[in-house]
Amino acid sequence: MAPSRARQRRAAGPSASRRAELLTMAANGMTNADIARALWVSEDTVKSHFRHIYAVLGAKDRAHAVALGLVRGFVRPDQVRLQPPRGSAA
Repeated sequence: MAPSRARQRRAAGPSASRRAELLTMAANGMTNADIARALWVSEDTVKSHFRHIYAVLGAKDRAHAVALGLVRGFVRPDQVRLQPPRGSAA
């Protein structure tokens, strides 16, 4: 029996547009939980998507993936809101 389309999509990882969306959210300081709530998916799904993103980009971690996303044009600089780190007095 052939695998379902949903299973095939999960195995292939997120689409290019979803990768860009996730990287942009991460660049804006959103946690996995924040992203999961915004996209109406589970936190495990977000983590899985990021594992695929790391593999596609050859990234070592989340910060490296965001940096590569900016350099390679997946994340547009005008979509990143620079703000002080959480908990800092700015």
